[in-house]
Amino acid sequence: MNPFGNISNQHSLWPVLLVIYNLPPRLCMKRKCMMFSMMIFDPTQPGNDIDVHLSPLIEDLINLWDEGVVVYNGYRNETFKFHAMLCCTINDFPAYGNLNGYSVKRHHAMLFCTINDVTLLYIS
Repeated sequence: MNPFGNISNQHSLWPVLLVIYNLPPRLCMKRKCMMFSMMIFDPTQPGNDIDVHLSPLIEDLINLWDEGVVVYNGYRNETFKFHAMLCCTINDFPAYGNLNGYSVKRHHAMLFCTINDVTLLYIS
């Protein structure tokens, strides 16, 4: 992201947004339904070290999935246990490799996953 329009800037900004996808399609991509969770500011691009920057967000998501958080529902005037999960990420192919720990260059550009001795091929 280059907020100042100057290509020779000596810093890198990476916004991290969370979007609620269990809403109607007309609402899920509206600004009011997006959460700006963090801004990764680094003099150089984080690249392979992006996991260090994302670790606080990942810890929060693990907590939301495992234990949940008690939140207040103003419409019903009651509290409930809120759970959340990460459904998908939207990024380019090199960032996809960095986030998942895969090599996405040269002859290793296809992503494979092995579950219970079954190999799955991911094509994006």
